Amino acid sequence: MLTIQSNSRQIPDTKKYTADKKYNDLLYGILQQESVLLDGGRYVEKKLINYVALGEKMKISRQTASTRFKDLLKIGLVEEDPVRPKYYRLNYLDKADAALIPLDTLEMLTDTLGQYTISIYVYLLNRYIANKEQSFIVTMNQMKSFIGIAATTTSNNHVINNILYVLQELHFIEYKLVQTDVDHREIVIMSVTNRPQRAAC
Repeated sequence: MLTIQSNSRQIPDTKKYTADKKYNDLLYGILQQESVLLDGGRYVEKKLINYVALGEKMKISRQTASTRFKDLLKIGLVEEDPVRPKYYRLNYLDKADAALIPLDTLEMLTDTLGQYTISIYVYLLNRYIANKEQSFIVTMNQMKSFIGIAATTTSNNHVINNILYVLQELHFIEYKLVQTDVDHREIVIMSVTNRPQRAAC
């Protein structure tokens, strides 16, 4: 049975955010990871918003990191706080728009992966919970639609395939491909966990 951990962070889980070109799940995950709890809200110190360091972590340029951060401001996930001028506030999301992800799970995802992975993980986690933690079939188009990439072409299938592969390698999901006819295979998600499975060092 999946349980909500006390150190969980809110991550958008609706297409309102995940399919928005201004939303970057990796950057938002990093901000949630770095955030502190102050008077019931989550805040990130402005001195931690270093575009060079963010760019290196996300494998993008400093300029692109700056643009991605400003985009989060534009869509209202992050904002200036006049009461705490040394901080940015991560705005609270309605329960219908967010999933709660444990901090150590979020750290593993942001430390090792790229854009879209967190959103696909959240999508599969919610589907698994909605299906009473039983296996379910998911389609390429469903996942592409959720993250806002073209569902009318197969040329970007590798994006989804690579994400599923890495999530399985990290033991966050277990899935299999079932051949239904000569030209079609179904993606069956067998299980999803909200806790990282890693060996002790």
